[in-house]
Amino acid sequence: MKSKSNYTLKDIAEMADVSRGTVDRVIHGRGVVSKGTYDKVKLILDKINYQPNLAAQSLRKGELFKIAILVPDGDFDVFWKKAMDGIEKAVKELSFLGINVSMHLFNSFKEVSFSYNAKQILKEGCDGVLVAPVFYNEANEFFEECHKQGIPYATFNTDIKEINTLCHVGQDLVKSGETAASLLKKVLNEDDEYLIIHIDEDITNAKHIQEKEKGFVHYLTEKGVFNDKIRILKVEDPKLIEKKMVAILDEFPKIKGVYVSTSKVHYVADVIEAYSFNLVLIGYDLIDENRKHLKKGNIEFLIYQNPGLQASSAITMLVDHLAFKKEVPKIKLLPIEIVIKENYRDYTA
Repeated sequence: MKSKSNYTLKDIAEMADVSRGTVDRVIHGRGVVSKGTYDKVKLILDKINYQPNLAAQSLRKGELFKIAILVPDGDFDVFWKKAMDGIEKAVKELSFLGINVSMHLFNSFKEVSFSYNAKQILKEGCDGVLVAPVFYNEANEFFEECHKQGIPYATFNTDIKEINTLCHVGQDLVKSGETAASLLKKVLNEDDEYLIIHIDEDITNAKHIQEKEKGFVHYLTEKGVFNDKIRILKVEDPKLIEKKMVAILDEFPKIKGVYVSTSKVHYVADVIEAYSFNLVLIGYDLIDENRKHLKKGNIEFLIYQNPGLQASSAITMLVDHLAFKKEVPKIKLLPIEIVIKENYRDYTA
């Protein structure tokens, strides 16, 4: 006997001695079917425990779901290349559904680039959108328009709690900052001071950076470290890091722990290596430059954010909602993973 997934409309129609169109009408509850015919077909469906193939239905009816993806261009920031890899992998795995995907890549250093691409998405129309909302204000404006047009949106990397997102995938960024502070405090002395470095970020418009800093400072103050032992350095241009780091370390020589809030930690590691500074450095992610410095010992810890898994999980949940009407979790938090010199080879991305 065939498995329930192997029965076709033709098989069932022959068993019931009716047309395939009649079977289709019974299965989907559309059109007019006499009670006698309905009962005969329904009896066979129950007997074989028939379950309709939702994916095949969509393809037969020619229903394509158009999904727009709004993410930073990896050519401007290599961190996002891993997110793109995750998206491409998920789209390939879901290709059997006939989903139409439109990619919109923006410059992660220019808000106007985000807004321009967001407007293009709204102009073209879509059934759902996946977004990395790195610009808080511009993302909120875009999500308001999506809400007005009834377009569901999923996010990853940055969770904007004020919006009514379908689902979000990422790490708890406040806890991420707390984790970084905890690691540094464990290896530093009581009198040592701390330095937070934000590189090439508009902090006022970057929710993800704000939350990391909040978590870092909160943990230390809760553990009795006074605010005057926590310095914050904002560097608009990576080319200025050497000059600004040398200056702040000269002014505050008790700084021994440095926390960089993004994957750009390798810029700081370059300075540490060049000057042989005795600093404990922690940052984010396994881009090639960071791996090299981790191996050399210039970076002590990396927090792995797994952008590929974040992006692929978010788009999969969006498709589950659109194609199969599944209820998806409002938020999916990924674990905060710590990478050190001894285990970085275990990570492939």
